[in-house]
Amino acid sequence: MDGFKDYYALLGVAPMAQPEVIRAAYRALAKRYHPDHARATHPGTGEHMAQLNAAYAVLSCPHRRYAYDQWLRQRPAPVPRLSTDVPHSTSHRPAAYPGVLTTYDRRGRLHAYP
Repeated sequence: MDGFKDYYALLGVAPMAQPEVIRAAYRALAKRYHPDHARATHPGTGEHMAQLNAAYAVLSCPHRRYAYDQWLRQRPAPVPRLSTDVPHSTSHRPAAYPGVLTTYDRRGRLHAYP
């Protein structure tokens, strides 16, 4: 793997999300993972906050976002790999794997349903 981070997935927004949605998602995640507030509860918050800052810096600027979207389209599709940490659809889900359904609405906002 080349260390690629999908900025849209990192912020939890759809690729066609409006700038207001991207800003709101960034602010919510920044409140949650800022090192001054979440140092004790979430280890490694400094690294995660740096990734959030990089994602927001690219997606908040229209010119950088356009260049990033073009780069994503030219990037080869990842090769799917089998993983043993995700349970099979017919198997029983362990307690550590919560059943959460995530969807996007028309404006590109992410919603999670238990």
